[in-house]
Amino acid sequence: MSRRLLLPAALLAAAVLAGGAASAQEQPPAVEVAVEPANARIGDHLRLTVRLVLPEGQQPEFAPGTAGWGAVEAVRLEAPRQLSSAGGETAWILEATVAPFALGDLAFSPTIAVTAGPDVQTVEPPPVPLRVLPTLLPDAPLELSPLAPPVAIAGAESPLLRPAIAAGAAFAAGLFAALVILLARRLRRRAPAPAAPAPPPPAEPALEGLLLAESAIETDPVAAYRALAATVRAELARRFGIPATALTAAELRARLEASGADRWVARLAGGLLEECDAVVYAGYRPAPERRRADLAMAYELVGEPG
Repeated sequence: MSRRLLLPAALLAAAVLAGGAASAQEQPPAVEVAVEPANARIGDHLRLTVRLVLPEGQQPEFAPGTAGWGAVEAVRLEAPRQLSSAGGETAWILEATVAPFALGDLAFSPTIAVTAGPDVQTVEPPPVPLRVLPTLLPDAPLELSPLAPPVAIAGAESPLLRPAIAAGAAFAAGLFAALVILLARRLRRRAPAPAAPAPPPPAEPALEGLLLAESAIETDPVAAYRALAATVRAELARRFGIPATALTAAELRARLEASGADRWVARLAGGLLEECDAVVYAGYRPAPERRRADLAMAYELVGEPG
């Protein structure tokens, strides 16, 4: 090849390589989605697994409640896990427990939020087919079947049963009367004790817990998210009268909806508590922007200005 043709050929090859690299960078990340089992009934818990490869510095997480999820709701979200990292790319795996709430053949796309510093973009995986089977048989009548008629039971009660019940009731009444008389005599012998001073009004634990979480949200996320979870659970228990500290995030969300709480409040509380569990127990470390958003959500849930 002559020297005159060598330079244009080299420039053309460099342009082709640069164009190929740019088109490869513009392509969306490869996403693999699997749901097990593929057939279920309404409310059944299914295992959702998503595998994707992202450039280094980007972190994925599920974004439930978007239009792509359709009639499928997230029951429990697990912290994202890194599988491998090579060539400037990182393989991730996202796992969750989901449940369908519509009959027929569904196709849902679990939307994924990808964060890279302050930037957030969404990824819509290919739709996943899911068949939700009806509970009734195809030819089953849509009416309640009548109850079976009562059936007589052989034998009769013992003639001593009712007298024994009456004697037991009389004995219990006499014992109760004797205890009341004995207690009244002891109270008469005792001198009246001085009235105890009224306890001081309780402090505002919600504000103290949120201030503690706010002071440590950047330097010690485990302590901050533990304080967030304790404060939110205590406030929900006080407000709705439920044992929030003894329930999982999914169970707490169901109890909130059953106790008359707003469904959006129940979703916010369940999602925040799942995030706290992932940080405290699973080693998940959210981005700084996500930490500030979780803190603002906690302020909103407990009714304090964030």
